[in-house]
Amino acid sequence: MHIAIFETDHFEGAYPVIRAFDVNQTRITIFTYESAYRQFLFLFNGQMDRYVWIVKSQKESKNHFIWRMVKAVKEENISLIYFNTIANNYPSYVTAMMMMKARKIVTIHDINAHFRPLLSVNFRRQIRQWGRWLLVHTAKEFNVVGQPMLEQLSRRLSHEKKVYCVPGAVFEMEQRDSRLFSPEQIKIVIPGSVDSRRRNYDEVFLLLKQANELSVPLVIYLLGGISMEFGKDILARCLEYSRNLSNLIFYPVNIVDQPEFDKVMIASDFVWIPSRIRTNLTDGIEEIYGETVSSGSIFEVIKHAKPFIVPASLQIDQFLVSSCVRYSRIIEITEFLSKIREQPELYRNLSKKAFSNSSQYRVQNIRDRNPGLFSML
Repeated sequence: MHIAIFETDHFEGAYPVIRAFDVNQTRITIFTYESAYRQFLFLFNGQMDRYVWIVKSQKESKNHFIWRMVKAVKEENISLIYFNTIANNYPSYVTAMMMMKARKIVTIHDINAHFRPLLSVNFRRQIRQWGRWLLVHTAKEFNVVGQPMLEQLSRRLSHEKKVYCVPGAVFEMEQRDSRLFSPEQIKIVIPGSVDSRRRNYDEVFLLLKQANELSVPLVIYLLGGISMEFGKDILARCLEYSRNLSNLIFYPVNIVDQPEFDKVMIASDFVWIPSRIRTNLTDGIEEIYGETVSSGSIFEVIKHAKPFIVPASLQIDQFLVSSCVRYSRIIEITEFLSKIREQPELYRNLSKKAFSNSSQYRVQNIRDRNPGLFSML
């Protein structure tokens, strides 16, 4: 069987899809952009030749790359193509789908953006919204990356359409992290791009302030590139803060390369997801984190088997609940950190639960939960 996976820039989210389909004699061709290909080199670490890579260069237009994909799917007799990210040129993708006989799966990352168009005088915005609407009415099979999104998407589609849940991470660790928890320095990482639409950075600076005042030895890592459009103000605050204090680590780059990213994740104690639960991400359309869109930080929790901290109202996968610490006010995080300094066994228990919970996301478990997608392999 020959399948294709299309991914423009969410390389970390495409990795579990590739791993899930990589079984028996399945041939896999991956269509991707040059920037994502660079990160795949790190992720697959010497195993790139297991797959065929068709890469869009920076000079090639998006539409030309789409038609190159259509031609390859036909010539190579590809039987299934998995669109893991479609974020632009929607009419072109819809036309391409109509031209291909292959079975097609489309991952929906932001549900409301595909079903709740807003009136706009901006012509390009109207075209994008119409294109997203056309996409969900043309495709017959879909994927979401978080369990709570399954119901949200399923109830908006006609009954004959199918929805799967292949998450944005797989768990591949064989043994629990042997690194010892040190109450002398608590490391919290906030993975993902620095983007004020997605995360509440006022909470970050408030936690730092409280920890400093109460002598909690805390270091926070903002582990992601700076969004040039929605992260400049946060970068300015980080630079100002770091003039006098050294317990906030950040990266003034567009993207953090995978080796550095993984190194920091492995060394961390907690993942913190200070999500803005309701936020506007695409064309002013409101999404609800945990329901209509999923935080990519959750997938780092899964991949690295880390205990994590989230707002009380954020919905998460049922498998992860027991290794999660919820808060309504920032002082609750500060108090919790003070408590685990005094009782390190609390952290060890959470860490054990995190490993057990992440084990639910091994490749075979994901295949077993999506028989309609993987039973033909």
